[in-house]
Amino acid sequence: MEEIIDLLDEKGKVIGEVSKEKAHKSGLFHRVVHVWILNDKNQILVQRRAKAKDFYPNVWDVSFAGHIHAGESSLDAALREGKEELGLKLNKEDLEYAFTFLDKMTYRDIVANEFADVFILRKNIDLSHLNLQKEELDDVKWLNLDIFFKTCQTSEFLPHLEGYRRLKEYLFK
Repeated sequence: MEEIIDLLDEKGKVIGEVSKEKAHKSGLFHRVVHVWILNDKNQILVQRRAKAKDFYPNVWDVSFAGHIHAGESSLDAALREGKEELGLKLNKEDLEYAFTFLDKMTYRDIVANEFADVFILRKNIDLSHLNLQKEELDDVKWLNLDIFFKTCQTSEFLPHLEGYRRLKEYLFK
């Protein structure tokens, strides 16, 4: 089934609806949600994208993330994606809005111009209790924050460069 998302202008204002496929093919602006999970050991959860993904396969990425459906709030999308990708049952109160940034990436024939709403989930999670969505990700692991911020700008990670900079700023303010 075709995924319909909000079409945005260059300032992030909703101006219509579009299929995710068309947005990526034409480089149209749209919305996504990123959720970073932090535990009380000063670690951040990262996921390895599935090898079968057509956009940056087999690289480390946000704890969980996804496209926001047309008319859906970023908070509702975050709850949906947490359940779909990791099997997490979360409440709105569990998530802390951090910031929004414009993420521009091109990979092969996909042009992603995305306004990413970023949330923080502070939770100790036993990785063996997660139910990974195999179509989306192959693995998860905890990284110490200092290691994460040293390695997140390498080719091992999806290049959310502005997002990583803003996340560091937010966490260490």
